[in-house]
Amino acid sequence: MHFKVKILMVGPAQSGKTTLSNFLSEAGEVGTSYRPTRGCRIVEFEVPGVPIGSGNNVANAEVELWDVSGDKRYESSWPVMQRSANGVIFVCNPDSVEQQQQHLEFLHRQFALQNGLKDSQCVVFCHQKPNTEATGAALGGPFSRISQLDTELGERSGQVRQDFKNFLSGLLGSMADASTRTENQILQ
Repeated sequence: MHFKVKILMVGPAQSGKTTLSNFLSEAGEVGTSYRPTRGCRIVEFEVPGVPIGSGNNVANAEVELWDVSGDKRYESSWPVMQRSANGVIFVCNPDSVEQQQQHLEFLHRQFALQNGLKDSQCVVFCHQKPNTEATGAALGGPFSRISQLDTELGERSGQVRQDFKNFLSGLLGSMADASTRTENQILQ
């Protein structure tokens, strides 16, 4: 089986979205210098052997990862970016969760709720930047129902890939279930 999956990566400016996008897609150097994303950047890559939900089947996933700028000046283009998204990764900096909470809730309304995505189609990556100690960010509000994972690209970089693959597995399960429901409706 083969699935094409569109995932949005959103969060406040300087939270680590581009760094994580580059790492997951192996699309470039994971650097430490900051360059703001203008609007959106799309990276495509394949993830082989992804379990489809909790079942025994596996599939290759062709991932279209949209690295969306956290700057509100690009808000007018967000509806186009979110169209047909299968999932959202919210990225936050655990050093400043309290300051980011309101902006993240705004992004949740814009990218998850307006797109009709369920909590299971969302995940939070609390991304620890190099040479920082903060971990274990606990977001409240709508994020209390969404899986929140600590990420860092040093010693635990393999865990970041596994966490992403687990999230992808859940998305594929949701997509397969939706496809089955549609087929059953057509046959009735």
